[in-house]
Order: sequence, then C-alpha cells, then structure tokens
Amino acid sequence: MRKLLLAAVALMIGAAAFAQNETDTKTLEERVASLEKKSVDWNKINRYVSVSGYVIGGYDWNDVGTSTFKLKNVNLSLFGNLYKGDYGTVDYKIQFAFAGSPKVIDAFTTYMPVKEFGMKFGQFKSPLTWENSMRSPTTLEFVNYSLAVQRLARMSDQDICGLSASGRDLGFEFLGSALHRDGFSIINYELAIFNGYKLNTTDNNKSKDIVGRLIVTPVKPLSLFGYFQRGEGAYPTFNDATQKLEPQDVNKYLKMYRYGGGFSYTDYWGFARAEIIGGKTHNIPGSINSAGGYFAAGAILNDHWRLVARYDYIDEDLDSKKINEMDYTAGITYAPLKNVDLKLNYTFKQLNGGFQDKNCVYVQLTVKF
Repeated sequence: MRKLLLAAVALMIGAAAFAQNETDTKTLEERVASLEKKSVDWNKINRYVSVSGYVIGGYDWNDVGTSTFKLKNVNLSLFGNLYKGDYGTVDYKIQFAFAGSPKVIDAFTTYMPVKEFGMKFGQFKSPLTWENSMRSPTTLEFVNYSLAVQRLARMSDQDICGLSASGRDLGFEFLGSALHRDGFSIINYELAIFNGYKLNTTDNNKSKDIVGRLIVTPVKPLSLFGYFQRGEGAYPTFNDATQKLEPQDVNKYLKMYRYGGGFSYTDYWGFARAEIIGGKTHNIPGSINSAGGYFAAGAILNDHWRLVARYDYIDEDLDSKKINEMDYTAGITYAPLKNVDLKLNYTFKQLNGGFQDKNCVYVQLTVKF
C-alpha cells in the first residue's frame, strides 16, 4: 500500500512538472510572438512617421565689427513613406525651425510612380544651385554658405531681391531620372513652378517663377549640373552704399533671371566642388547684372578630422566694373561622435566699394538626433 501511495505521488509530481514545463514553453512562445508583433508594429509606425532634428550654435568674430554667440538652427523633421507598391511610392516631409520665430520651412509630399517621372507639391528647397538644395546646414562642409548662393538663391536676408526664404519656395515640381546604374542614375532632372515669394505666404502677384535643373552623373563620384530660374516680382534693391534693401514700386512687375552650373566630385578621400552663378535683376529704372561663384575642396584625414578650403566671390553689379567681395576660407572639422561635429573656419573678406577688409573667425557646434 505504501509503495502504491509513493508511486501515485510520483506520478502526480511528474504530471505537474510536465504541465508546468508545457505552460512555461507556451508562455515563452507567446512572449516571442508578442515581441515579434510589437516589432512589426513599430517598423510599420517607423515607416509612416520618423523623427529627426538638429541643433546648431556658434560664435562669430571679426576684427572690424562685433563678436557674438549665435543659435543658428533648432530644427525638427517628421518624414515617412505613406505608400510603396505597384503604383510607386508616396513620401512626405514636414520640417519645423524654432530658432528666431518658429515656422514651418518644409511641408511637401512626393509621388514617384516610376523612377523616370514623379511629382512634388508643397514648400521645399528650390533646385537652383547645388549647394542650396544638395547641402543642408548639417551636411555643408563650411560654417556659412557661399556668397553667390546667399545673394542669388534667396538663402539669406542679403539676397539681391530682398527675399530671404532659406532657399525654399511654395510650388509644384516634376522630377525623375534615367539611365540607371548600380546605386545611381546618369540623368536626373527637376522642373518646378513656384510662387516666387516668401515662406508660408500666398503670392503677391499673378506671375510665377520657373526653375529647372539637369544633373548628369557619368560615374558615381562625379556630377555635372546646370540650372536656370525665371521670375517676376516687386523686388527691393540692395544698396551697396547703405548695405540695406530699399523697396521698389510694388505695383510693377520686375523680371529676374538666374542661371549657372558646375560640378561636384565626392569620394572616400574628400570632395571638390565648383559653381558659377549669374543673374539679371530688373529694378527701377534699369537692371542689375550679377555674377558669383566658388571653388571648394576638402580632405578627410580620418573618421574624426577633415580639412576644407574655399574661394568664393560675388559681384552684385557687373556694370560697376568691380568685384564687391571675395572670401578666402580655411577650416577644420572635428567629429568626436557620429552625430556631433565642431567646425572652425577662418575667412579673410576682401571688400570693395570703400569698405574695410575683414578677418573673421567662425566656430560652430552641430548636434544631430
């Protein structure tokens, strides 16, 4: 009887252990399935909504002016893919800028039914110039954009037309590529129609700006490009004597043309890039012919250090027979972490028109997330 009792107890313990083991195994499988489901759900969410941003601050000094600390950019971006399937892809991006007056600077969607042809609508960077649209503040090799881009591509408040729009505009664009290779396309094009006015603002006239760009990439490191812009508006004129923008008659349409081109070569050792930009800006009573350009190059020393140099110039009024400004810049970049870099630039500004030359030092810290 005792042996039977012991055997029964042993069977009960074994059955309980087996049941517990089965329960543990089932729980583990359920946990793995739950984790997999959460991973799939997160990947789906991340596909639709991704978040990135950056903070850029710095210090500017020159020997004939003032010195100041600056908070240049505090930007946050939301972007993602709304559709990817048999009918192409639909992407979007919304970017907010918080330094100064908070505002939306990018808000657009792109539909690409095929690689060869697509459409973009919203507020986005103009394809005018390479440096404006292909280099953001976080990927630009220097602290400041080149003079020609600042004055002729609406990048800053020093633009000849008086329209500071971060190189962006509100409009519609056709874009695409052809002759595809492994990792790149030989032909890339963009043709856009814009308001030709300020950010986040309805147009103040009936005319529109036309901007186009063609990029030819014969081999992956090298791109050759050309671009143009035709626009009309009530543009103020930049007065060299006062260094201020003076308003024009807003009831008259003033024509504006921009054109240029250049090359960009980027490889494992560094980069070399050059652009020449010209323009004609009608004012009252005549017009201003302008020209500018730059040549920039840099060497990657290792994962943390890079050296850069640039020569750039702007002649705001060719009829004056003088170059308004030539800048010579040398710089070094230190990136201790993947998302952190520190830039130090020295620029000698050679000014004409009775203005004193300047020695300038720029320090910039960029943190990306």
